[in-house]
Amino acid sequence: MKNSKIVAIIKNDIERSIKNKWFVILNLLLLIVTVIFLNFNSIKSLFEKEEDVTLVDNSTTIYIVDSENIAYDKIVKSFENDINVDVEKAENIEQYNNDNLDTNIILVDVHSDNVEYINASIIYKDGTNDEYVTKIENTINSIKDTMISENKNLTLQEIEQIKQDVSIDINVIKNEQSNASESGMYFISNYLILFILLLCLSKIANTISQEKMSKSIEYILTSITTKQYIISKVLSICFTVIIQFIFMVAYIIVALMISTILSSVNISGYSDINNISLSTIINSNVIIYFLITIVFMCLTVFLQGVIQCIMSAKTTSIQEAGNATFLLITINLILYMAVTIFSSNMNIVGYIISVIPMASMYFIPSMYILGQANWLQIIIALIILIASVPLSLILAQKPFKNAILDFLPKKDKKIDGIEKILSTREYQERMIERKNSSKIGLVIGFAVILLIILQVLGGTIVSVFLEGISNSITFISQSNIYLILSCFAFVISIYLPYLLLKSYIPKEDVEDNIIKEKIDETSKKNNRFSKESIIQCVKYIIIGIPVISVIQMICSFAIEKMGVGVNVTETLGVFNYTGVLSTILIFLQVAILPAIFEELFIRKGIIGVTKRKGAIFAVVVSSLIFATIHMNVSQFIFAFLVGILFGIIRIKTNKMYPTMILHFINNGFAVIEALFYDHMIFMQIFTYFNILLNAVGFCLLIYMVYNKFMELKDKESIQKFKEKMDYRKIKLNLMENMYVFKDYTLLVTIVLSATLFITIEKVLSIM
Repeated sequence: MKNSKIVAIIKNDIERSIKNKWFVILNLLLLIVTVIFLNFNSIKSLFEKEEDVTLVDNSTTIYIVDSENIAYDKIVKSFENDINVDVEKAENIEQYNNDNLDTNIILVDVHSDNVEYINASIIYKDGTNDEYVTKIENTINSIKDTMISENKNLTLQEIEQIKQDVSIDINVIKNEQSNASESGMYFISNYLILFILLLCLSKIANTISQEKMSKSIEYILTSITTKQYIISKVLSICFTVIIQFIFMVAYIIVALMISTILSSVNISGYSDINNISLSTIINSNVIIYFLITIVFMCLTVFLQGVIQCIMSAKTTSIQEAGNATFLLITINLILYMAVTIFSSNMNIVGYIISVIPMASMYFIPSMYILGQANWLQIIIALIILIASVPLSLILAQKPFKNAILDFLPKKDKKIDGIEKILSTREYQERMIERKNSSKIGLVIGFAVILLIILQVLGGTIVSVFLEGISNSITFISQSNIYLILSCFAFVISIYLPYLLLKSYIPKEDVEDNIIKEKIDETSKKNNRFSKESIIQCVKYIIIGIPVISVIQMICSFAIEKMGVGVNVTETLGVFNYTGVLSTILIFLQVAILPAIFEELFIRKGIIGVTKRKGAIFAVVVSSLIFATIHMNVSQFIFAFLVGILFGIIRIKTNKMYPTMILHFINNGFAVIEALFYDHMIFMQIFTYFNILLNAVGFCLLIYMVYNKFMELKDKESIQKFKEKMDYRKIKLNLMENMYVFKDYTLLVTIVLSATLFITIEKVLSIM
């Protein structure tokens, strides 16, 4: 019971913080500034005259040292259609070093080794076009494979072993600008940490001061302990910090997608920040840096939040609470300045200070990005910080409670009586309903933002992780490792947002009026596994198969006639894998996992949160989100219509497995057709089986429609149907439900989804 009250307090505080108008204004400014900063050149070009714009020279020169003429001719041939690349032969490349090597120069040294196989090294500067380097590497690898395979004296095992032993040495020289950005990263991150702390501590101080003045803390402390109260208040601030960080990541993704869009249309010849993308700014070092920063920041914010609670409890006014906040901020400012001083010349004093709680939040991430921290130091600092958190809670309970209960208001400050009620009960209930609608928008919006961020970052992190372990794992192919990691990333990206939605689904799920109308009063039908319930679900599964087929045919015809959309699976090469394990993993990734986790997120999570607003509204909203997360035109229309079907089945059966099975059948059939299209006999059998399922489904559908039509013949059924479909009631309900969309988080979700949608369509159209 106490834990549920703590969760309720945390939820209420987070919702109040996020829906605060100043929070919204701050985030609007952050979104605008982020978009402008990452697209400054493109935006600037819109206001410049055409003749004033100077096009950037994108030509690249490849210098090849190849005295034995092993690879020169083939590299020249591979770039013969690229007007931006010049391939030249060089005697040597010793004249190039870190100072005079530019991003438009690639150095290649090719020679044969002791056993007459090819060895090569590629040298280029950070910022050079990676596509050129990849093309050179692929060309040399193909030559190497040809040379090895021509040796008739080698067995297959020896060939594979030699291919692994003979590698291309690739040296990337750090760009000065890249080094400068990394060395300056810690100044920016520390400034942001200081800014976040200012907001968090001031929020804690104001909240406790106001609750103390109104004596609401005394009431709260009668139902929960002092420790639980402090934890709930500080955790609400920590979660708000994490939410703000997620918003910032969403803004960066929006800005990067806009940059890609502007670059694709080539506005005034600018390609902003060298066609900046996630893959160019994220590497393992940056990922570890941000993970360390987030862990230390959250723990330190919690620790300082506990300290701020004690200091705020001892104050007697909001002004005094502000002064107490300023004291802690001053301490943090001193620590921030200490990092700046010690970072240029770290000594033993700096290393000792770096493991002290509060100071470690600034020192450890900065020292890591500058290459001054080791893992032993990071672990020691983390252990000390983690140990200080429960210790601070133990020490804070008594002084906090004494400071709250010993407080007596000053005589000249009397608390006014209860304010006069300004509106009727009906109006108040409407306002409460609109507030709850806005909360639904907040929850759905944040869940979708979290899902998109996890999926966008998941692919990048999988690529970085795969690059790091590719040389250490040899018993399984890289493509299979990639598929396995992609499956894990997909599950995490869907399941975590679902858990967020699940926490907001009403506990009286089965007792909801929408579902009550669909369930018989008898105890048999209320049973989840009763005979009647199973028969009903099987009927919907059978009639769902032909309905999906019809939707698919209509969408295919419409998309073809409109000339929009592409075949995503063919374009991205989803099925371009060979081998039994790859086939199993593709089937798992495309058919099984989406059928389970997408249905949990959409049909259980989204519908569970929205169904109180009406069955129609819940089905439409869930279908829109289901279509949106597919992120391309060719799948959007189909996913929306199928989402309507799945939503209706979910509402009518109050079961998850019918939609999961239909989702699996739809995706599974697509995978089978793609993987086994050249097996003629199997495909004929599969086609006949598919036709049989659709025929049975159509017959059952016609039978059920006929029975429904016969039921509506009597006047009483017709009258009930008219009342249910009353246009005025539906319109009024829809207008009230529109308050779901009057939420800032949901608006950010729409912007994020729209920019991703347009970007993906642009990318797919040119692939």
